[in-house]
Amino acid sequence: MQISLKDLLACEFFAAAKVLAGAKGLANLVTSVTVLDSPDAPNYLKGGEIVVTTAYSLLDDEQVQEKVIEQLAKHGAAGLGIKLRFLENKLPEAMKKVADRLDFPIIAIPDEYAYTDIYEFVNSNFISRITREVKHDDEVMKEINESIYREGLNGIVKVLYKWTGLQTLLKQGSQVFAYPEENFAPEIPSDPVKWRRKNVDTGRLHHIGHYYFKRNEIEYEWIATELFEDSRNNGFIMLFKGDRDFVKDDYVLLENAASVCSVELKRLQSLVDVQRKYRKDFLENLFEGEYTWEQAKYNAAELEYDLPAQGIVTVVSFDPKVINIFSEQDITKVENIVSGVFGWRTLFGLLEQDKIALYLPDDQEKYLPLIEELYNKLLQSFAAANIVIGIGRAAEFNEIEKSYKEAKNAMTIGSYLDLEPKIYNFSDLGFYRLLKLPEIREEMVRYYEDYLKPLKASDSQDENLLSTLACFIESNYSYSDTAKKMFIHPNTVRYRISVIEKKCRVNLKYAYDRLNMEIALKILPLIEKD
Repeated sequence: MQISLKDLLACEFFAAAKVLAGAKGLANLVTSVTVLDSPDAPNYLKGGEIVVTTAYSLLDDEQVQEKVIEQLAKHGAAGLGIKLRFLENKLPEAMKKVADRLDFPIIAIPDEYAYTDIYEFVNSNFISRITREVKHDDEVMKEINESIYREGLNGIVKVLYKWTGLQTLLKQGSQVFAYPEENFAPEIPSDPVKWRRKNVDTGRLHHIGHYYFKRNEIEYEWIATELFEDSRNNGFIMLFKGDRDFVKDDYVLLENAASVCSVELKRLQSLVDVQRKYRKDFLENLFEGEYTWEQAKYNAAELEYDLPAQGIVTVVSFDPKVINIFSEQDITKVENIVSGVFGWRTLFGLLEQDKIALYLPDDQEKYLPLIEELYNKLLQSFAAANIVIGIGRAAEFNEIEKSYKEAKNAMTIGSYLDLEPKIYNFSDLGFYRLLKLPEIREEMVRYYEDYLKPLKASDSQDENLLSTLACFIESNYSYSDTAKKMFIHPNTVRYRISVIEKKCRVNLKYAYDRLNMEIALKILPLIEKD
């Protein structure tokens, strides 16, 4: 216990005690109890003690009485608890005058108060700053443990406030718990790196820091400790300074609460890991067509996800070197972004080391803008992750497997096309929907070699031929329109086209050759990507 003498005397245990002198010093902090059995005992004090004495060694010597009070005050004693039976039940005037002058409290202690009882009460109990309840320290620690099972992390901030009377804040991942909520200080940076540390000796509690932050002429001060789960930082707890200084009890309670939180976070993390595994298994089986509608609906309900009867499969790929699925911080951030955009009941999960998949209701007017929002938020959080999104066509439940394959194919083909933003809807791929990469990769290469490879030599003339061909096709095979777009003479276009026809052994007057060259140009980006 570390509490002011005034608050200590307000406890029922000290109901019979009476302040005799030095009442202005009742704000002194009591940290322990000791006995005065000789006039030189004050020399051995550490400070903060309430000193208990029968005053037998002080009888009939005013100078000794005055000196003892002066020495007690000098050495930082919190107050003197005195039994008056040897002093004829009256405090000597000399002691009272010195105590009043030094604002050093002297309290009359009834004879029936044993020293061991006083010692046990002060050293083994906590006093609630809010309810004034007194509990043995073991009982308080038990209450902290029980609070997290009753109310979770929110219970921790409540019980800390009860016993310290200080505004309490707990941050775990993206969740913030504060009590009392109305006094929460949003001006405090959520990133501990921005906190300024105070050089305060916290003794053995080296992992509890003392910090401050000043904004708009208002200074906030607090003590805090990090929450660890498997040696990984998972948040922190803060106690804000109120109308008193921090005391040892605050540090002890904060340390114990942090230990309880760490155990609870480990338990919660194991539940999250199990939930992710079940979700992954469910999605894999769903996209492979392993479930009936009734089975899928039941399993989705068990996982607390919505399963639309008709929906759209969306696949998001990323660079696993940037978003590490083995990093709880990365995966949690991705999950928070997805659920923040679509809601927690949206069915999504990690399928591979570099992909997550979502099954969204068939409402493209609503969900396509949300998919773009997801893309932008992932890029904001993971700028170098090379985010690519593929969207399958809307499908009934029995065609989910097909929509999933379309989403992956859209993502694969889109990656070759390299457009911005990298969101590829299978419905919008047009001709490219016919290509099943990578199965037809070899045939595409041969197709390219048959029609365009003669134009892909290293000299600049052949580069001009390729660009002229692309522009000629785009201009609906018009020599004059091509010349205008390329800022060259129509005869130059005619010459280049004749060279192209000769090199590639085609005649662009014929629809068949035109179609083959157009297809060759469309698959060219897919060849160049590799």
